[in-house]
Amino acid sequence: MRPHPFVPVIPAGGAGTRLWPLSRRSRPKFLLDLTGEGRSLLQGTVERLASLADHPPIVVTGTAHEAAVREQLDGSGLARVVAEPSPRNSMPAIALAAALVERERPGAIIGSFAADHLIEDHEAFARAVLLAREAAESGYLVTLGITPTHPATGFGYIEVAEADGGHAGPDLHAAGGRGALPPGAHPVARFVEKPDRERAEQFLATGRFLWNAGMFVVRASVLLDELAVQIPSLAAGVREIAAAHGTDQHQEVLERVWPRLTAIAIDHALAEPLAVDGKVAVVPASIGWDDVGDFSALARQLREHPGRAVPESAESAPSEGGGRGADGGDVRVLGSATVDAVSSRATVYGATDRHIALVGLDGISIVDTEDALLVLADEQAQDLSVLVARLDQRGLGRLR
Repeated sequence: MRPHPFVPVIPAGGAGTRLWPLSRRSRPKFLLDLTGEGRSLLQGTVERLASLADHPPIVVTGTAHEAAVREQLDGSGLARVVAEPSPRNSMPAIALAAALVERERPGAIIGSFAADHLIEDHEAFARAVLLAREAAESGYLVTLGITPTHPATGFGYIEVAEADGGHAGPDLHAAGGRGALPPGAHPVARFVEKPDRERAEQFLATGRFLWNAGMFVVRASVLLDELAVQIPSLAAGVREIAAAHGTDQHQEVLERVWPRLTAIAIDHALAEPLAVDGKVAVVPASIGWDDVGDFSALARQLREHPGRAVPESAESAPSEGGGRGADGGDVRVLGSATVDAVSSRATVYGATDRHIALVGLDGISIVDTEDALLVLADEQAQDLSVLVARLDQRGLGRLR
């Protein structure tokens, strides 16, 4: 066992608007089995992290989803559930968990991992987390940077500082008395917001950029002490809530303090300013990561990890396994829908009794639910959030 215990933190929030109408306000993405594996994304995340943890992971979720999260997890005994009264972005949720860990297990290291991501290579992930823990022992905020496979424009990027300090790379070894980084961990020069295609291609050409998957490993006390410098009221607030945890005053303190906490993402609150000060390190990771952020990404997952396939002949019944017909069609089905297809490349998500027939479609996702039907061109999958945002304006908020 390492010198300091490791406690994973799993922020479970967000609505997943780019996966509507599968994902809803009342049933967000992390509660869904999006790949037909028989478990939700949250359950998969908890199982993946529980084997690496010295103490059960802490799942931080909203009160609106607390019952559903407990229903999925409580029977397993693998995780502890903490409810936040209202969404305040990722920093307050992670900081609250850090404050609880700091109070209960001084010196412990936490690792924050989203509840709704997929990771294919569990062994490589475990190695990356162990290395990040080692760097965090020396006082760094450590992030896992995903080795990019293409010039993606939907992710933020992390720039690794050049060894000779040629780019604005800070001197990590002299940062706040922190020790040398272990082999395989590198100083971070900066975090970069989502780029356009041309800039993303430039990033990949340098060989110094990694995708930012929002995974952070750090000693709980270091996170809170650094947060006290950046946003003092936020650090003080979560520590006050943690101090009242388990007492008769807990609910009163939570309801009084939580709404006043700054709503901000951990990237903006800590990662970006600490990188400037030379206090952030990155562990490059090739782990088969996917945030399954939209239907295009989900369709890719179902093709790389085949589910049910639809034959090309109307006279044949749906079959398991493969999915490419004699004429080059490729249709994947998730759910109980019956689908017949001719010369089509599509992904169908359906749980109604309707028979779905496809002819001559290419790169399409179809989602058939009891109250909504979505037909989407995969190449424009990111635009779905625009349509979902209009539902309230059109008096259709019940569909969200």
